[in-house]
Amino acid sequence: MEPCFNYNGILDGKYILVKEIDSSISSTTYKVFDSSTEKKFLVKIFNENKTQINTEIEMYRRISRNESPLFLKYINSSSGDLIMDDIRLFDKKYIVFENATKGDLLQLINLKSRGLGEKFSKIFFAKFLKAVHILHKIGICIKNIDMKNILLDGDNFELKLTNFELSSFFINEIGKKILLKEKFRIFQNAAPEVMKGIYYDAEKADIFALGVFLFSLITGFYGPKGAKTKHSSFDINEKLYKFIKNKNESFWNLFETNFDIKFSPEFKKLFAKMVDINPKNRPTIEEILNDEWMKEIIDLSENELKTYEKELINEFKSRYELFSLIISNGD
Repeated sequence: MEPCFNYNGILDGKYILVKEIDSSISSTTYKVFDSSTEKKFLVKIFNENKTQINTEIEMYRRISRNESPLFLKYINSSSGDLIMDDIRLFDKKYIVFENATKGDLLQLINLKSRGLGEKFSKIFFAKFLKAVHILHKIGICIKNIDMKNILLDGDNFELKLTNFELSSFFINEIGKKILLKEKFRIFQNAAPEVMKGIYYDAEKADIFALGVFLFSLITGFYGPKGAKTKHSSFDINEKLYKFIKNKNESFWNLFETNFDIKFSPEFKKLFAKMVDINPKNRPTIEEILNDEWMKEIIDLSENELKTYEKELINEFKSRYELFSLIISNGD
């Protein structure tokens, strides 16, 4: 049993707060140790925005009822609203999750080499698309697809999607799809129509975000925001949006020249469709799964797919070992 030290407090006389792992304006997430079962969990502690708290809890309840292994399990999905003990002299709501043992995707994406490349990205992206498809079916759009919210768990580095703090419902009480309008926040991978603050189709906005995420997965660049490199002439933020607007082929040449990253014609074609400036021109998730670029994975036999997935697992293992070594040397 790993000793618990440097903890900040105790939740419900049961969960020992070991380490803060993420924070935002509305919440803080801690790794915790259950003193009664000696198991590790994650606890997300919310601030006082009751509408946002109740919305996210309802999202996790819907996801939990779906029983998909692609999401981080919400431990208290059958209970009512949860109020934590007195910490920092204020009562705050919290929810408890299972712990993803291998951390998040962002930690591993650029270890050994920049990005995962097309082959490994294709395998991982197919699984991720299925998770997003489930969310869309139950009326949830992600809006902000962040590698920090894509967790890896267990010996097989299974994908676990979490953190729907910035997500929204786009199907109303009578089952009708509604348009959304963003009022305050600008997200890292947001579609142009979201950034303009106009009414938008949530599913089409997520397709744009998925396109930018796929680009980041392959290349390791977390564009368009926060994507500047040591090459001052290679500002991904500017170049990506110029490509989205003008579909300029020189965008790809810059990667091949500066970073020796080559892209297949099939990926270029799919990416251009997913980030089309006109939402109506973007493909659906079903169309992406049946796209020529995805065909190599979709057409594999079960045994062939297992072989490909094993290669991806081994790739993640080697990156995780390197990450663990870096962390231990840092300590």
